Amino acid sequence: MGSHDQYGKKIMREAIMEEFAQSGPSVEIDYGAGRPARIDGTVANTIAVEIESRTSKQVRGAVLDLLCHPYAKKLLVLIPAHMNDPDTTAAQCTNIFTRYCARSDFRVVVLRGTGDKPDLARDLAKVKSAVEELIA
Repeated sequence: MGSHDQYGKKIMREAIMEEFAQSGPSVEIDYGAGRPARIDGTVANTIAVEIESRTSKQVRGAVLDLLCHPYAKKLLVLIPAHMNDPDTTAAQCTNIFTRYCARSDFRVVVLRGTGDKPDLARDLAKVKSAVEELIA
């Protein structure tokens, strides 16, 4: 497959089906200057989604976009491609979210697969579970 971004979006599309929006106003964040920032998607007009495979510092920037998105529910999907320690990155992001969100309003999911080495079955199950918990 090769592209980590494509892999993450494939997981989201297959896990959520038609409820995963990747374009339109629901994925935009207005920071008050210039063009709006964009997140990777939204689920059922309820959950803001970012899919990240980059370094820990870049991932933490994605957390800011999620926090600034108007939807109350946040889902951060981490693809362990360019992070030295994806579990530490996930723990850092969880810590940041708990400063601004109720625990019931966010999930941080670390996938097992990447664009180079997919693990569709396990990753689909992880994402489906996280979304179900956020919607419940």
